[in-house]
Amino acid sequence: MRRLHKFVVWTALIAAPFIASAQESEQVLRGHKGDQSYAFRMLPPATFTELPAPIRRDLEKRRCLIPQSYEARMPENVIHGAFREKGSTDWVALCSQNGTSTLLVYWDSSAAKPEEIAAQPDTDTADPHDETNMLGYARGIDPVSPNVIGETLVNKPYGPFDHDGIKDAHIEKSSVIHYFKNGTWMTLQGSE
Repeated sequence: MRRLHKFVVWTALIAAPFIASAQESEQVLRGHKGDQSYAFRMLPPATFTELPAPIRRDLEKRRCLIPQSYEARMPENVIHGAFREKGSTDWVALCSQNGTSTLLVYWDSSAAKPEEIAAQPDTDTADPHDETNMLGYARGIDPVSPNVIGETLVNKPYGPFDHDGIKDAHIEKSSVIHYFKNGTWMTLQGSE
């Protein structure tokens, strides 16, 4: 995930919104967290043309919207990697429904029975990001290689690591890594 100067990114987003086909439509969810206003940009699953069609249909059936961080310049929060085991082709989407985002993990590019992990209210990572003090969405996911996972000293006792993990970040603040091992999810320390 790119870490760019917040003001520059916000200005770029206002000046050049995502390019989307006619069937896609960005939504902005607005509300208040305490005495501050927020505006979260959400994209429909159809925006992510690289997603296998069955997974895209499942996300649409669930009425998922994919939240975009305040620093996003391109559609984000849909990733793929070998999250189950070395050599697998798995997909993860951050799915927002009714104010809560959950990681949906699709094993081997199949839409059958995705795992749901790491649910949290969308407003938990709402942060001010420009001079107006407007809150923006500040959660992002990225694949992380086994080498990077093992470089963090506190993670070493849980290794060895032979496949990818899912970095789940509160942008510019903290991150954890979700790692699937022996049939269960472990939460490891991220590098942020």
